[in-house]
Amino acid sequence: MRDKTADKTFLLQKRIEAHFSAKHPEKWIPLYSMVTYSPHIRYSEALVNGNKQQAIMDKIMAMPDIEAKWDSAEVENAILNSL
Repeated sequence: MRDKTADKTFLLQKRIEAHFSAKHPEKWIPLYSMVTYSPHIRYSEALVNGNKQQAIMDKIMAMPDIEAKWDSAEVENAILNSL
């Protein structure tokens, strides 16, 4: 993960995840938070959830012009519909 912190795509994905999680904390807990700050979530469960979230984010990051519309209702709805 350390190597990705300078990657624009990685940083944008994390920004989208944080934005979505702030709006819908009951629907999306970032993997890092699940592992680090949630003692009631087992690591195996966090890994499964993290893999599902990554599959969703792969689709989101492939959306045309995602850099310009990352905080739009379109992106939010796409994530909600994928959950």
